Amino acid sequence: MDERRGYFRLTVSSNVELNVLARRPEANADASSHFTASPILHTMAELKRLDLDGSQLQQQIKDSDRALGDYLSILTRKIDTLAQFCLNSQIAERNTSQSIELSEGGIQFTHPTPLAEQQWLALMLSFDTPLMAIALHAQVIRCEPDRGNGCQITAEFTYMNAAERQQISQHIMRAQMASARQKPQQPTP
Repeated sequence: MDERRGYFRLTVSSNVELNVLARRPEANADASSHFTASPILHTMAELKRLDLDGSQLQQQIKDSDRALGDYLSILTRKIDTLAQFCLNSQIAERNTSQSIELSEGGIQFTHPTPLAEQQWLALMLSFDTPLMAIALHAQVIRCEPDRGNGCQITAEFTYMNAAERQQISQHIMRAQMASARQKPQQPTP
């Protein structure tokens, strides 16, 4: 088995919702459209996308008018706080988090039933530390039995735009920093 990787992988906790797609999705299709039963996750993903889209503009405003820029930053933090509260409530209700391996290029997770290799998926990933939700298209690369847990599914993300790739990358960085902060400091001799 070829285990060469083009991206750094990290083990994180996530709620994984998936919809098996009957055919290959369109390149510019929105994966969140497959999850109409999860409006808060859709809203959180959209807020994150808008935040990424507006961050450069907000910085330009702050450069020209510091008071207005600071006020916009406060409004952004308020919206983020409300969105995180709603997402946290949604995740707590479901309580179906699992340990996954995540990279910018794909994911490995547990699923109760086998999925065919090359099968197209719509995935909704919601993370509790740090809070984030994102919907992506993926294609199953490998499906292997996992003793007592169903199957280990390895899937490659497809049709990711730059904002989605940046969201995953930033989430991996934040999770690494949170993990490093949680580890006790080793005393130096």
